[in-house]
Amino acid sequence: MAIISFDKDALIDYAPEYGGNRDSENPCVVRLRFVPYSKVQQYSRLIALRNKDAKSDVTKAIEAAQAIQKKQFVESVESVSGFFVAGQEVKDPAEFYETADTDLILEIIRAMESSARLTEGQRKNS
Repeated sequence: MAIISFDKDALIDYAPEYGGNRDSENPCVVRLRFVPYSKVQQYSRLIALRNKDAKSDVTKAIEAAQAIQKKQFVESVESVSGFFVAGQEVKDPAEFYETADTDLILEIIRAMESSARLTEGQRKNS
């Protein structure tokens, strides 16, 4: 069986599984780009470089990792739909990152780094 992946510039509509979202009538959909392993490694190197500056300061190391994770998320997510905070729809990736539940953000990051997970959650045209 052939292994099929996504083009690095292709936009994929991903419906997270979090909280039963995929099965809902109007699910939250995140339009994102697949992040290939080479790009994941670039983000990892950025974290390592920032941690080198932080040396033994655990707080700075955690802050550095979080900043790079947010950078990866914002650079890879094009838009969001179907996510609401206080009755207002959040469409901006940076605002979504700041307001969404940790498990939801981590699911999306894991999906953008895995073509198998992306395919599983890819929104089908209905």
